[in-house]
Amino acid sequence: MDRKHRRDFLKLCAASVPALLFANAGTAEQTKQGPGAAENAYRTPGSLERYLDPLPIPKRLQPHGTHKGKTQYRVRMLEFQQQLHSQLPPTKLWGYEGQYPGPIFEAQQGTPIEVRWENHLPLQHLFTIDPHVHGAMTPTPAVRTVPHLHGSRSESESDGLPEKWFTPRHSALYHYPNSQPATTLWYHDHAVGVTRLNVYAGLSGLFLLRDRTEQSMNLPSGDHEIPLILQDRTLDDRGQLAYAPTMDDAIALPPGVWGPMFFGELPVANGAIYPYLNVEPRPYRIRLLNGCNSRFLNLYFNLAKLVTDIPSLVAVHQIGSDGGFLPAPVRLEKFLMGPAERADLILDFSGLEGKTVTLCNDASAPYPGWNVMNATWPEIDEFVQFRVVLPVTSKNSFSMPAQMAFSKLDASQAIVTRDFVLSEQMDAQGRSIGLRINGKSYDDPVTEKVKLNSTEKWRFINTSDDAHPMHLHLVQFQIVERQGFNVPAMLKGKLELVGARRLPAANEAGWKDTAVVNPGDVLTIIVRFEGYTGRYVFHCHMLEHEDNDMMRPYEVVPVEVQATKG
Repeated sequence: MDRKHRRDFLKLCAASVPALLFANAGTAEQTKQGPGAAENAYRTPGSLERYLDPLPIPKRLQPHGTHKGKTQYRVRMLEFQQQLHSQLPPTKLWGYEGQYPGPIFEAQQGTPIEVRWENHLPLQHLFTIDPHVHGAMTPTPAVRTVPHLHGSRSESESDGLPEKWFTPRHSALYHYPNSQPATTLWYHDHAVGVTRLNVYAGLSGLFLLRDRTEQSMNLPSGDHEIPLILQDRTLDDRGQLAYAPTMDDAIALPPGVWGPMFFGELPVANGAIYPYLNVEPRPYRIRLLNGCNSRFLNLYFNLAKLVTDIPSLVAVHQIGSDGGFLPAPVRLEKFLMGPAERADLILDFSGLEGKTVTLCNDASAPYPGWNVMNATWPEIDEFVQFRVVLPVTSKNSFSMPAQMAFSKLDASQAIVTRDFVLSEQMDAQGRSIGLRINGKSYDDPVTEKVKLNSTEKWRFINTSDDAHPMHLHLVQFQIVERQGFNVPAMLKGKLELVGARRLPAANEAGWKDTAVVNPGDVLTIIVRFEGYTGRYVFHCHMLEHEDNDMMRPYEVVPVEVQATKG
């Protein structure tokens, strides 16, 4: 779609609701055998050798003590330096407990914990702040943080609401009940107006919740359970982080000016650029997170030597999604992950002795792919390499379960259906200046009040040409269906569904807290609002989008209070 037609389309859709680009990093060389082969001299980011350094495994966080009978953790947000590749100088970063990504929490269902989050960051931000973005206007301090445990069912006071930020030399005590089934959660900063910058600086990490069901499944564990956070970053010629968002025509912006998308030029896995991992010929469990700001990932495991060769795919089984185990394992050769989505995978290296498996990506940027004036963004085609070179250290007794315990929500129990139109605000040149939900910004009054323990359907109607990964705080939900809509009718403010109803893919049929809404689609989810009353938010998890108003508050109210339909 050219810029003019895109501009006209988006303007009309908006009216229907209430008012550093480098070439692809790395080389094709993939024959280095370890960190000993690194040269002494530093290289520029665009000339780094691939698969020179081992994949880092984040440390497990240890308790700091107890408080009123609860295990308590202390987590400090610090500025530090860390080498992202052995051919680069150390990079200045922000991270939890002085590491990027942050340490891994390991918690048990039914055992609540407390976390003292402490801000020890400097008073100056790593990046220039755009004072025109909501929540970031003068005199708001540049450095402020608020941690959000993404996917957790927690009280509003411990949810990490965007406006509940605190500044350096201050802290907050959060309570996590851990009342959910076993799953892969993650934690990251959520401060209003600077979420994209704080997460990009390094403030993210995994939170693994265990339960007895999981422990009875004899899943690969210990060294055979691999946490894997995938992100993209751009570095300047000195090896330092460069945050360089663009407009939707790929035109670079001056430092400190908000842009609707960011696509880094280098792949980062667990804080390392192009790392490798030596593995045994046996099943592994991989706890995967797409932690990118804006980049969608369509991932596959590839036996081909080069990404430009004809792929030789290694099938993987997905056993869990954002909120826990799927009803049954799903065999996949490729799988799409929007920002913030997680996948719990079983990858079996049995029979692949001596071979190399590369985790590759072929999702376009932006996703699902559109072209404005032949603009191009950095593509990332590989992340990490697995070398099947280790001997088996213990007997492998794992067998893939046929099915797993799962409770399906009944869509007929929904007491209300709410519609949310996703739209993009455009300037006279057809460039994005912000995004909205139902034409409203984050600071507009709450319009959604839902009853505690009620079930609702929410429909997200995407009138933009980006896919949006929509995330709800507090709850896990289930996808009901996707369907197209009549654009001319929508331009007149009427939602008219067209085409066939499309049920969720098998690996989306479990509990989710983030789901992709494709352009021209209506995504319907079913949600039960359990746990707590209070204020929460829902938003697009493209961080550039949520920072410039594709985020709205909602309230969970006691049953005796009448909920109003938005």
